[in-house]
Amino acid sequence: MEADYCQSQRHMIQPMTTAAASRTETLRIEGMHCAACVRRVERALVKVECVAEASADFLAGRAVIEFDGTLDRAALSAAVSGAGYELLEDAADDADEPQSGLGPLLVRAGPALIAGWGMFFAMQVNRWADFGWNPDLLHPVLFAVATPVLAWSVWPMLRRAALAASRCTTDMDTLIVLGVFAAWGYSTAATVAPGAFESADAARDVFFDTALIIAGFVSLGRALEARVRLRAASALTRLLTLAPQTARVVTDGQQRDIPAADVAVGDTVLVRPGELVPVDGVIVRGNSAIDEAMLTGENLPVPRAAGDSVYAGTLNLDGSISYRATQVGSDTALARITATVERAQSSKAPIQRLADRIAGVFVPVVIVIAVITFAVWAAFGGDASWTTALLSAVAVLVVACPCALGLATPAAIAAGAGRATSLGILFRDAEALESAGRIDTVAWDKTGTLSSGRHQVVSVESNGPDERQLVTLAASIERHSEHPLGAAIVAEAEDRGLSLREVSGFAAFPGRGTSGLVDGVEITVGNAGLMSELGISTSEDDVAATPVYVARDRSLIGVIRLSDQVKPGAKAAVSSLRKAGIDSILISGDTETSASTIAGQVGIQRVYSRVLPTEKADRVADLQAQGRRVAMVGDGVNDAPALAQAHLGLAMRTGSDVAVETAQVALMQSNPLRAAQAVLLGRATSRVIRQNLGFAFGYNILLIPLAAGLAVPIFDAVGDVPGGLVWLFGERGQFEPIAAALAMVASSLSVLTNALRLGRWKHAGAG
Repeated sequence: MEADYCQSQRHMIQPMTTAAASRTETLRIEGMHCAACVRRVERALVKVECVAEASADFLAGRAVIEFDGTLDRAALSAAVSGAGYELLEDAADDADEPQSGLGPLLVRAGPALIAGWGMFFAMQVNRWADFGWNPDLLHPVLFAVATPVLAWSVWPMLRRAALAASRCTTDMDTLIVLGVFAAWGYSTAATVAPGAFESADAARDVFFDTALIIAGFVSLGRALEARVRLRAASALTRLLTLAPQTARVVTDGQQRDIPAADVAVGDTVLVRPGELVPVDGVIVRGNSAIDEAMLTGENLPVPRAAGDSVYAGTLNLDGSISYRATQVGSDTALARITATVERAQSSKAPIQRLADRIAGVFVPVVIVIAVITFAVWAAFGGDASWTTALLSAVAVLVVACPCALGLATPAAIAAGAGRATSLGILFRDAEALESAGRIDTVAWDKTGTLSSGRHQVVSVESNGPDERQLVTLAASIERHSEHPLGAAIVAEAEDRGLSLREVSGFAAFPGRGTSGLVDGVEITVGNAGLMSELGISTSEDDVAATPVYVARDRSLIGVIRLSDQVKPGAKAAVSSLRKAGIDSILISGDTETSASTIAGQVGIQRVYSRVLPTEKADRVADLQAQGRRVAMVGDGVNDAPALAQAHLGLAMRTGSDVAVETAQVALMQSNPLRAAQAVLLGRATSRVIRQNLGFAFGYNILLIPLAAGLAVPIFDAVGDVPGGLVWLFGERGQFEPIAAALAMVASSLSVLTNALRLGRWKHAGAG
């Protein structure tokens, strides 16, 4: 007989543990905007006593820390402040904080862009001579207008760059500040010391407009980035705003509204139609349909009645219910899911660590390239060599800003994890999401995973009494059994409208069957082994259905055959994986016939049957020894070793707590399709990460040489710069610093928007 299926709905949502001996906490940190900020915050936090590990996410403005013992909030705040950032009091406050930074950024960008473009166009049309202005009069006016506007626009970047310099480090602000102040400094020198320029035979050109436009573009770009980053982390934002702030508690028949945070375990909570459930609990009165889509990804409402569980953040649709609170505060399913998503979005995939290390040395290398560029053009640039040297160095500093490199991986992880959450798929961390993208083989458990574990009667073969009488006798005995096969026989009797008989002398034979007296006659119901013990012969056949034999006074009177049912979505899951080139394998403890039948129905070719629980992990290890990247999907306690052995473990949250805690991915629905979607979404996320990193590296590899002036000899060789490219390369083929600023902003936005495509990802029935 097949393995028991006895998991209840109360197991639907359980915590995903990450470490037995440590705890985690999420901190809200203000001011992070790049990979260098992340490294600086992480290094500061791990220096605090009790903090073992820190993982920051500048997209969401959060850091997740693992710690032992008691945290010193003052020490945490001091460490973060010392790094140049601010630790906010409550990580849960102001879920839309990333958007709140848009206003100040736009206020700083506006004046710089208006003043810069005004100067640029006025100088381009060359109308200054018409007003009788000469450089000695014009340049001081431009200096007086540009300097305060530039100081206002660039001040936050200057402060962060100075802080980094005080710690002998650099970041993206270092490049921007160096570029802006190189242009401003050269222009200021040309304004206040024109004689020095004349004696050096250098052009008295000023680039106040260039400095202003670069500063404005950077602030504008960061404002746009903040908006796009907010969308990338929108799944977490939605989770944070799901739970209502108040709850209606009933005490001694009196209703009163209290903060949801004040609800205690055991309180009776009333929820009316159209209201959100404030805390987890068990219904004691009433029934309704509950929309659990935000927790499980299930689009259809779920009927709930007395004895059923309800969860914080779900929507009560059409009936009033009263329920007893069982989990409150940080123990609710919603709070645990939110913590899991926060951890996934804040954690680092291995490929991101590589990108962070590259970004860490990138800025000093770019500064060296800029210095070399300036020196080469100043020495060998010919006419206007100092001007060309300055513009080239500024263009290198601005265009090489490593924003895109720093955003490439975290933006994709945030968007991928967010999309997974909307489908009811919870990745424990970024490493699990990246691992999913490398899977080429999925090993499936059978009972409770691909099949429901709920059997149905498929045929009744009588040898004497008619079918109705045979089912009546068997169901009368099995009514006293707790075995799922017995329950299926009783359900068949109920469907046929049969009246069951009284039974006396009931006896159970674990794993074999049951017996009892009906009207004084011994009736035995069980498998072939029990029949053999009683000296009753049975015929073996290759029929896939599980046979349950019925004997009267130790004489066989019939066989009732039952079959496990394939879960909806199982066939589509295997098919979608096959189309993506991913093999599926079934590993089951059931008989070869039973396992092969289910495998055939869902389209799996390779089957391991009669596998003991301790051997499942060995089968996974055998596949890994063949060079396969294996994901294991299961739900039972006996699946836990295999889930741990696999490169990626996926557990149905309707399954056992042990399986869920062992796995790296929790599936909120007991639907095989979600397992396939988890693997395929991981592959899509990995693809976007590779695209983003390829673009970020390619962008710098292409544009840094152009900014350094590589195009100048090319255009000298082929002729003048085409008219359509003058705005980009100027008259000589020199890459314009303003164009470099535009390219830098465009590179960051392109990486972010590419990552946001994951928010619309659909595959294998994703909805």
